[in-house]
Amino acid sequence: MRDLVAAADFHVLPAVETAELTTRAAIGTALSAIDLRSLAEAIGAAAAAFNKTREHSGDALAAVTAPYRPLKVLQRTLTDAIDERGTVLDRASPALARIRKNLQSAQREARDRVSALLRSPKYARAIQDSVVTIRDGRFVVPVKTEFTADVPGIVHDTSSSGQTVFVEPLAALETNNRVRTLQIDEEREVGRILAQLSQQAGAQSPQIEANVDMLAQLDVLAAKATIAQAMDARAPELTEESGVSVQSGRHPLLGDRAVPQSLTLDENTRVLVISGPNMGGKTVALKMVGLFVLMTYAGMQVPAADGTRIGRFDCVFADIGDEQSIAANTSTFSAHLARMRDILARAGPRSLVLVDEIGGGTEPGSGAALAVAMLERLLAVGACAIVTTHSTELKLFAHEAVKVTNASVRFDPQTFAPTFHLDVGTPGQSLAFALARSIGIDRELIANAEALLTSRDRDYERALSQLADLNAKLQQERETLQRDRAHVGTLQENLRSRTESIERERRSFAENADARLRETLRDFAANLAAHGTQRAPKVTRGQAELLQRTLDELHRDLGMSSHEPGGNAAPARAFAQGDPVRVLSLAQDGSVIADNGENVLVAVGPMKMMVGKNDLRPIAAAKSVAPSQGQAQLEAAGNTTAELDVRGKRYVEAEPLVERWIDEAVLAGNTPLRLIHGKGTGMLGRGLQEYLRAHPQVADVRYGREDEGGGGVTVFELR
Repeated sequence: MRDLVAAADFHVLPAVETAELTTRAAIGTALSAIDLRSLAEAIGAAAAAFNKTREHSGDALAAVTAPYRPLKVLQRTLTDAIDERGTVLDRASPALARIRKNLQSAQREARDRVSALLRSPKYARAIQDSVVTIRDGRFVVPVKTEFTADVPGIVHDTSSSGQTVFVEPLAALETNNRVRTLQIDEEREVGRILAQLSQQAGAQSPQIEANVDMLAQLDVLAAKATIAQAMDARAPELTEESGVSVQSGRHPLLGDRAVPQSLTLDENTRVLVISGPNMGGKTVALKMVGLFVLMTYAGMQVPAADGTRIGRFDCVFADIGDEQSIAANTSTFSAHLARMRDILARAGPRSLVLVDEIGGGTEPGSGAALAVAMLERLLAVGACAIVTTHSTELKLFAHEAVKVTNASVRFDPQTFAPTFHLDVGTPGQSLAFALARSIGIDRELIANAEALLTSRDRDYERALSQLADLNAKLQQERETLQRDRAHVGTLQENLRSRTESIERERRSFAENADARLRETLRDFAANLAAHGTQRAPKVTRGQAELLQRTLDELHRDLGMSSHEPGGNAAPARAFAQGDPVRVLSLAQDGSVIADNGENVLVAVGPMKMMVGKNDLRPIAAAKSVAPSQGQAQLEAAGNTTAELDVRGKRYVEAEPLVERWIDEAVLAGNTPLRLIHGKGTGMLGRGLQEYLRAHPQVADVRYGREDEGGGGVTVFELR
């Protein structure tokens, strides 16, 4: 859904809750026009969401969209009959269109008759205003009260001042009656149409509800995806264990101001005690973890890095904020105790407990003792917990107790300003004196307060201060090391990529050079065969050794093995005359003529050459029955021609000759080729050209130019 929202600007059209409407329609109740139009818009919104989802996401949301079924006919029927304002349109039925047409005609006639009376000089002094008005759906004229008897007609209403009466003239009585009759007919026809449309909607009520339920699910998913995209969130890993591991998590409501924090609750750490200065971010870390768990259980992604894990919890308990109440006669501490009583009574091994300032709000020693006892109870039931504190006793408890870990919010040791980073493993300072100095409390007063501390407290604060300084330096060094490591990793990746690119280029060049070398040797063999006479060309032992040394040097210069990849040079062994062998440096097959010790005289096609035994590999004897690809290429190089004459032949006779000729030319590398078919009726030439254009090895088929034979010749290239 995130991909869909980002790519297609996915949004859900407005739709009403349809359950009440479809229920009423299903039992036969006629819905109002505005309700039916609302049903049509909900059906249309579901269709639009379904189409957009299927168009851009394929089967990814198939489980959500599976209940959907199109209701195009019902939607079109409703929208054709009722407009956006909830008015039943004339096209809803022919009868309604006819009634409304007659009604408009009758209203014009009634208005004209009343207007005629207003223009009559006879009633000029009796008329209050020369305006035709309507009362109770009938056209009337405003008449001064004292002249009521002078205007024949029926009084329908009076003004609020009593100075005007509204009279329906007798001349307009008949047309007004007709208007009213047609209005009643219109109301009846509209009621019939609404009942009929409601019946159709009621028949489809289960599917309407299924479609709207799908729309609601897509709407929720789209909202979650939009939030996840805005927060750059990730899907956390889900585990069966009760625990949490947050990697670079950011509070969901702080946006760009959030400082990433990492912490873990697992089998080794069940309770995390966070300490540090006020306004340093302790409560932010507490709420972040709670929100992450609840967001995950609501099917939402969380703003954290990959590797964040959320375990299985049955419930999340939180005691955050001041719940004192004068009306309920509860102080901060008593409200806190009442909340902790409920938490301790219900917490279990799959509970997450979040407590801000545990044991606070009362005498520090007693509060700390209560807090330690509460944490021990949570440990005993196996719950996970994160608490914040300023208590020295709790920090010492976290240092000594099993499965309890200290954590602190970092601050700048020079300015004492909070950095909002979380350091797991070390307790934090409350910095009461430093904060007092920063807000301008008298320095002498602060010095007196420091002197009042016991020596144990001063030693503890001094040790914490030194530890905080050391931790800050270590953190800076760690961050510098991480940056350097990331930079080195980038350099290593770039170097590896460049090395691979250079190696690919070297291999490509070596392969192309080796292919060119083999092609040159084949051309050389073809030339020898073309210019040779009865006798096959012979290669002396010295020439063969020179050629072999040259090939080995070329392969070494190119960084290539002189053998095929994965191939092994044949061991020193005796070869018998006629043994089939593979010449590795030429990638060609041949047969042994004579074994001369370290070297062997080998026939490769029409060529004979001396080859070192380390450049030979024996091949299966059955392979010698059929000529190898290399032999076929060398033989084709000596036998094929660049021209074929098929004049006087029929197409069925010429086609196999041309096919064999092309195969030989492909093996020999001959191109372009010239096919002589003559002009005649032109059927042979056209048929062969169609065959050539469909041939996978043929390109650029054309008739010959005048100096090449004109229309009696076809010239073409091989791919």
